[in-house]
Amino acid sequence: MARAAEILGDRWTLLIVRDLLSGAHHFNELERGLPGIPRSLLAERLRRLQQVGILERQVTAGGRQTSYKLTQAGRELKPVVDVLVQWGAKWAFGEPEPAELNPVLLLWWMRDRVYTERLPQERIVIEFHFTDAPQGRYWLLLERGDVSVCLKYPGFESDVVVTAELAVFYQIWLGRITLAEAVRDQRVKLDATPELIRAFPCWFAWSQVADVVRAAANY
Repeated sequence: MARAAEILGDRWTLLIVRDLLSGAHHFNELERGLPGIPRSLLAERLRRLQQVGILERQVTAGGRQTSYKLTQAGRELKPVVDVLVQWGAKWAFGEPEPAELNPVLLLWWMRDRVYTERLPQERIVIEFHFTDAPQGRYWLLLERGDVSVCLKYPGFESDVVVTAELAVFYQIWLGRITLAEAVRDQRVKLDATPELIRAFPCWFAWSQVADVVRAAANY
């Protein structure tokens, strides 16, 4: 246990492993999912995980892009991460602090959890109006071949406009409440055609821990 804690017991290492288990492979993806981590510290933690045999660093031909892949030892940490998530959801998880509410990070999480096969053939532009966020408006561009986050007006008319407080949408994402509940209680407003309003909830898988958080809330 002491040896395992020496390798994994700092603030960031298990979070890096969590994101690698969730499908992140590149430095920028990992940095984006860990707001607040200095780039130099992330690089150091990745080197350390490589040295102890938890991940492999792969460089494409020509050396233009580096990716990271968990080894067998790294993949076998999944039950450890899952148990910590379940424990945290049950005993240590409260409402996010205001400083933890990050609209850009939330949209990047959502981007990675889109059921692209459920999207219509044409591009869908979703405009998020977070009434309590500094910038206020953000966009997701959904296509079967790609999902993009836009921090500026993308030049396309919005098909769906979502209006809500950022804190409320965090609760939906994390599984505290359902989108249907938030719409019913008028904490979220969806402006779109009836067809797109019905389809909107089906496009997103929401957080990977939403079921755990929901179960813990009912404990």
